[in-house]
Amino acid sequence: MRVKTAATSGAVLAALVAITGGHVAGDQGAIAPKAKLEFRVLASWAGGETHEIGTFGSGPLDEGGSMTGSMQVRTSPADDGSPCHSEVNMSISPPKAPDGPLPLWQVEGKVRRAAMDDIQVEYAWTRRTGAGAGSARDAAYQGSAHLTEGGRALLDFVPAFEASAGCWHNVALELSASIPEDPGFKDRRIAYDLWLVSEDHRKRFSRRLQLIGKQGEKVAFDYGTFRSKLPVAPPSGKDAYVMETRVTGSVRSRIQPDGSIEILLTANRGAHPNEGSWYSEAHGSKSVRAVPGETLRLELPPPNPVDPGDPHVSEPDTFRALAEQHVALILTPTILD
Repeated sequence: MRVKTAATSGAVLAALVAITGGHVAGDQGAIAPKAKLEFRVLASWAGGETHEIGTFGSGPLDEGGSMTGSMQVRTSPADDGSPCHSEVNMSISPPKAPDGPLPLWQVEGKVRRAAMDDIQVEYAWTRRTGAGAGSARDAAYQGSAHLTEGGRALLDFVPAFEASAGCWHNVALELSASIPEDPGFKDRRIAYDLWLVSEDHRKRFSRRLQLIGKQGEKVAFDYGTFRSKLPVAPPSGKDAYVMETRVTGSVRSRIQPDGSIEILLTANRGAHPNEGSWYSEAHGSKSVRAVPGETLRLELPPPNPVDPGDPHVSEPDTFRALAEQHVALILTPTILD
């Protein structure tokens, strides 16, 4: 049996605090957040490849800001005779009627929240085709999406049966969002001195990573596996109960006009016995603003107990010992010239 548990969606990492000088800026004096929206049309060929054939985007939008537009999908003869030549005509003002059997999408997007890796968008779309009013291929929908930076949400999907579609199998509409970069900082680099520290019953273990990322770039980290002996009864025939722990995550930062750094740190702490059949983890994220050179400490929550009702994996003493094993990330960000 293999059991895997994870923190609930509401779980967050423990408090992120300054440990040497300065202060954690938090949300004090935060710059008004903005986001850019993009609606894309995708087409899939007979060979299975999917390509972007048209994009309609907004400029930077404040929270509460919106954009609207229309995207008419058409095919036309290609100079080389290829049946896959396509075009998407885009306009702020929607045309009076669709042009041809392929979709005319009218789209609207509104930014509800703009934060690093957490962009919340309300959207609406209407699809019309030239098959006549009330066609079964006409549709409309409105909803909301929570997007990470670079993440995409599929909004609509249309099989392309018409001969005019050439070698297309289908066309689709998707939505993505991003945080616009300040032109003055977009090429700046941020260095991260990142330590993993584990303190367990008077024993201390540490590993260090030195990372560099551009403005707004997500930088992943992985400390690999480290082992520790837990002060609990060992398995039959063993001298000690050995636990294997792995900490992974990412850090993304942006320099602000006031000289501070907005930081989003995410981490995952997973653990399992080196000779066992279960695995458990806890994860979350924390966003703060800090002064360059400030040192921050982030306590990671212990892995969640496995199902106590399962006699094969219920180990309350093990999880009490894991809770007493303090694991933290210590981060010092600096701006490189």
